[in-house]
Amino acid sequence: MHPILLRWHGRVFETYDLLVGLGYVVGVLWLRTQLKHHKAKPAELWGMVATVLAGALLGGKIGFFAVEWKFFVADPLAMLRDWNTGWVYWGGVLLAIPAGLLYQWWHNRRYRPRAYLPVADYCVAALAIGHILGRFGCYAEGCCYGRPTTMPWGVVFTNAACSVRTSLRGIPLHPTELYEAFGEALAAVVLIRWILPGIRAGRWRYGTAFFGYLLYYSVERFTIECFRGDDRGVFISPVLSPSQWMSLFAFVVVAIVLWRRGIVERDPRRSLFTDGKP
Repeated sequence: MHPILLRWHGRVFETYDLLVGLGYVVGVLWLRTQLKHHKAKPAELWGMVATVLAGALLGGKIGFFAVEWKFFVADPLAMLRDWNTGWVYWGGVLLAIPAGLLYQWWHNRRYRPRAYLPVADYCVAALAIGHILGRFGCYAEGCCYGRPTTMPWGVVFTNAACSVRTSLRGIPLHPTELYEAFGEALAAVVLIRWILPGIRAGRWRYGTAFFGYLLYYSVERFTIECFRGDDRGVFISPVLSPSQWMSLFAFVVVAIVLWRRGIVERDPRRSLFTDGKP
């Protein structure tokens, strides 16, 4: 693929950085267009976005340190300097959620589900949009690659600058980066086209998109992990990868939450959206 976008005056600009950064920008810009729906004030929205982003970045790094603690102990500064690799998606998500809760509590001086969950519904849609571009960045970088495959859609990495280990270069691999990009695109379409309009119309409870996305992604990620060929780390058991354990944990917790709270809005008057229009 093309991990290096360009070289300029001795500096290297990587495709991964561009696409991941673009993913954040596109997701946030889409979220900005939805202000009239989730009813958050601009200042509150930008404050929450900044707080959630900081939590995601910190959680992503902490998750990687936990999974690859042996490498971190051996050379902590090297892992801190490298911002192109060394991220655990679930770590970012699991810290971004309490970061958003903390900001919402600070902004309102108390926790108000009616203020947090409607915005969170839209935030996960923005996350799915941004993650599509992020996974294309992984594809360009050659990270998060798959196992060898005989399927006709297998991809071959030959660029010496890519992250695929030498023994797997030139061999068709599962395009796991594209599998996840497709899965996130599907999630974004379903959320934007059906789930969010249903919440606005008062058919489904606010929070349905938020919890529904977490449930969906836990299944998606657990499945894709079965086709990954890069180093998955070791956590609790070598049978399942750390991301699979986290996916199982998220699935169980979110399934219990959805079972207890339900998704059907029994009293549309409780919704923030009373006009009935998508």
